[in-house]
Amino acid sequence: MREIKKPAFMKEAEKTKSHSILGEMLIFIVLYVISIFVEAMALVPGLLVYGFIHPVSAGIEQFNSLLQNRSQWVTVYMLFMEIFLIVLYTGYCKFIEERPLSSMGFSKRNMSSLYAKGIGWSVVLLGGAYLICILMGACHFEGVSAQLVPGYIVFYLIGYMIQGLAEEVICRGYLLVSLSRRNSVWYSVILSSGVFMAMHMSNEYVTVLAYINLFMCGLLFGLLFVESGSIWMVAALHSGWNFLQGNIFGISVSGTSKTSSVFDSSFADGWSFMNGGDFGLEGGLAVTIVLAVGIYVVYRRMDRSGMLVKRMQAGEKSPDAGQTASLNVGRPMTIDTGIPKEQTYAESMNGTEKAASVEKAEQTADGSTVQSSKEKGGSTQRSAVNLDTLRDIEKQKEEAGVIVKEKPVEVSYPKQTVFDADYFQK
Repeated sequence: MREIKKPAFMKEAEKTKSHSILGEMLIFIVLYVISIFVEAMALVPGLLVYGFIHPVSAGIEQFNSLLQNRSQWVTVYMLFMEIFLIVLYTGYCKFIEERPLSSMGFSKRNMSSLYAKGIGWSVVLLGGAYLICILMGACHFEGVSAQLVPGYIVFYLIGYMIQGLAEEVICRGYLLVSLSRRNSVWYSVILSSGVFMAMHMSNEYVTVLAYINLFMCGLLFGLLFVESGSIWMVAALHSGWNFLQGNIFGISVSGTSKTSSVFDSSFADGWSFMNGGDFGLEGGLAVTIVLAVGIYVVYRRMDRSGMLVKRMQAGEKSPDAGQTASLNVGRPMTIDTGIPKEQTYAESMNGTEKAASVEKAEQTADGSTVQSSKEKGGSTQRSAVNLDTLRDIEKQKEEAGVIVKEKPVEVSYPKQTVFDADYFQK
């Protein structure tokens, strides 16, 4: 498997202080524990308001029932409270690690179009899994829900927009990028996907196939994040996936209770391996199929765009490091001259020599011959060559890489236009 070229926004994070894998994971655990505490504290005001409205019936047992059965208003309230997690992780990166928010994928450039593309991905992937279940007979579409509450649908939409962004900030914008400062992009994507899977381990009705699908979700989200360089695209995909599954098709989202939805769906008995059963579609083979296709599509697209490079072996230098070329002593520098690789310099010069011979023959035929004479005291016969021809030869040598001039050298030529060719070979 080839390595993923590190994009510019991830290189920005390399300018800040990095940590070992153990150090990064310890910091993540500390932040995650703090985030759980923040969520719990954010829930307190809502429970106090509920107790104020229902002073008689709101006892300890009623509060426990609210938390366990997840009344819809509690679920919506908790989704909204995840905005504090966004503030926590972005604040840590911005003020503690002094990382620019752009290194977490927060960019205004093409934000709207990337968010729309993320929604498109969610429709294709979740819709594809749902369609597979319908065609296989593992799921039945029951029409418009009798329990539809339009107000709740709107609140769930906003809540999932916050929740999807929060989880992507944690797993992709913070953790994946932090790990990439000392490790390869592939390693960072895989490890952050494992953490994303582990974050859902406490969900009800989770299965082995659900764990596999959650890990594959992390891989797909991570690759899209690296490819697009934007947190908005994967946040939209995450939010759209949950909203479509829970509040459009009326299916349980990752083991949570069913909520108010536009349509109702039911699962056929004996097809839990395909539809995911009580855990929801993420626990079924239909989601495995669409995620595998999605990962392949993104991988191939990254390959065509040049984001995949050959994995460096031990002792080799990365093509990104230094951007300098090394010259081998005794060998000519390779310069792109536009001459085909299979054509050697000697072959390319033959044309010039032949042209000079033809020109010489034509001059002889016209009576303008080049004089050949014997000098006094010597029998060496020397040919006279036109000055322009020699300049062309010298220029072609430079372009072919035979002559490399580090500094321009001034050459003084004789005044006459016809002279001894051996003069320039000294």
